[in-house]
Amino acid sequence: MDNFIAEIKNNIKREPKSADSPNKLREILRHIVNTPEPKIHILNSGEGDGDVKFSVSRKSLGIPYESLLKYRSEIFSSYIANFLGELLVRDNIEEFARILTGLDGDKYSIVNEYEHRKFGMEILRDEFIFIFHISLLQSILTEDFKRQIKRKFK
Repeated sequence: MDNFIAEIKNNIKREPKSADSPNKLREILRHIVNTPEPKIHILNSGEGDGDVKFSVSRKSLGIPYESLLKYRSEIFSSYIANFLGELLVRDNIEEFARILTGLDGDKYSIVNEYEHRKFGMEILRDEFIFIFHISLLQSILTEDFKRQIKRKFK
């Protein structure tokens, strides 16, 4: 087993860091965190299969077109899709919570039938399109509720 792990480590390509070549992920995240909260548009409220779909413009995310081209493979990584998707949901939780509270009682079972695992993400006409399962909303709101309870009883 140790030989197997050593072989994997030897096969990992590592680019030397230099002042001339910034970390690609940090560069992408710098664009995103240095912009005000972007405006999202909910495209699908999750009724039916539980998948919620929303969009946000590339410009409101603060990602210049040149950076999109330069860091395309990094931007479309699972890491960035999940980080950015969850950041946008948490920043707009009030808007997304309306989806959860607006579900009919007989349709609420879609929230618990599946568990959100990862975000889907694509770009269509300069818009980032995200898709996630509605169960993520319940998880975030439950997490916030538990935090408030802990503060209250400390």
